[in-house]
Amino acid sequence: MFGRKNTRFTSKDTIIDQMHERRPLPLGRKEFEEWSERIIAGAMIEADKESQKFALANLILHLGPTESHKEDAFFIHSLRKFAANQVADAMRTEIRDRRKAESSKEEKSGEVVPNPKPDETKILANQGV
Repeated sequence: MFGRKNTRFTSKDTIIDQMHERRPLPLGRKEFEEWSERIIAGAMIEADKESQKFALANLILHLGPTESHKEDAFFIHSLRKFAANQVADAMRTEIRDRRKAESSKEEKSGEVVPNPKPDETKILANQGV
């Protein structure tokens, strides 16, 4: 099963089973390239491949010494979580910086304006809820 590539006719159940199959970690450059391309294709993230490969290499480095086999699903979910973390961190930083700027503006003008409560509907809409 490892040497073959799936086609558009491969059943969804077969692909799901493959994702949860414990597979050996890549041991050479060629194996890493093939493995990382498979993981990146499964994660379906809009990010440059090199940064995703960097993240995958870090994931391997942080596995325990007895983990020579790991499911593709672990790496796919990890990449997606890293992407979500980047978005969340960017949003958090943006909100913090905006609040700092507002606070600084208030201090300069001498006015005390209460912090507006965030509009929860806008926040949920941006999260796709």
